[in-house]
Amino acid sequence: MGPTGLFVSVDVDSLELYLSLYGSGGTSTGLAAFTWELGVGRFLELFSKLGLPATFFTVGQDLQDERVLAVARQAASAGHHLGNHTWSHPYHLIRLPASQAREEIFAGHEAIRAAVGVAPTIFRAPGYNMSSREYGVLSELGYRFDSSPMPSYPYLAVKYAVLAGLSIRGRKSGSIWGNPGNFLGPRRPYARNGLTVLPCATTPVLRLPVLGTSLSTAPEPLFRYMLSAMRREPFVALEFHAVDLMELAGDGLPAALAAQKDLHVPLARKKERFERFLGEVAGKIGVCKTTQE
Repeated sequence: MGPTGLFVSVDVDSLELYLSLYGSGGTSTGLAAFTWELGVGRFLELFSKLGLPATFFTVGQDLQDERVLAVARQAASAGHHLGNHTWSHPYHLIRLPASQAREEIFAGHEAIRAAVGVAPTIFRAPGYNMSSREYGVLSELGYRFDSSPMPSYPYLAVKYAVLAGLSIRGRKSGSIWGNPGNFLGPRRPYARNGLTVLPCATTPVLRLPVLGTSLSTAPEPLFRYMLSAMRREPFVALEFHAVDLMELAGDGLPAALAAQKDLHVPLARKKERFERFLGEVAGKIGVCKTTQE
């Protein structure tokens, strides 16, 4: 029998990575520490209030910043886990030469082990893109879980539309077209290369992505539908991003991030929605214990 219950995770992608998605990155400094202190800090408060354990998928190179390291250690001390999100978050991980892809995974792994004294056993690839090669590296390192796939064809369609739009305007995104197979696979946990794969949550039939962005921006009827659907699932891997608890104006974020629609949603609404969703789903299906052992 596979894992059951609610598995909560937060991808700690710095604001610099978001800028790169819209072709505006490369010059800002201190954004990784800002992302951890503000975004992760707010999630730590939310999870503490709800009594929920979480996994923070960590970009290894960010841990070189003492401010990031302090928040990461705070999260570990509170009982949360740090998951491997590679060393530098290359969206084109699956296209890198084998030696470079391997180093991205190994370096991210070692950075987390050195930071908190515990080696990660769960991985998430940048941009949800994985291949057999990466699964082989994870098996070699003794990983137990991967939570990379987002089995949502609507998500894939929107992603491709955004990339096409940027291309038409002559702006290069940090993201890639990727492997469509990662968006079309099973919705429930399954085994691969000795690991248990935990697909990110999507609704039945339509496979709408259920993640922080959709929970904060959805009209109330759609939000209630996603909540109802997840309350009936035996397992839910709910993915947030640190940016999900930020707002463009209130937090003084770079103007180039205005293209990120959820950053226009008031912080108070996000907190209310996330707390309601997490509380009701955890109360109905319980918390996934397997990934926290």
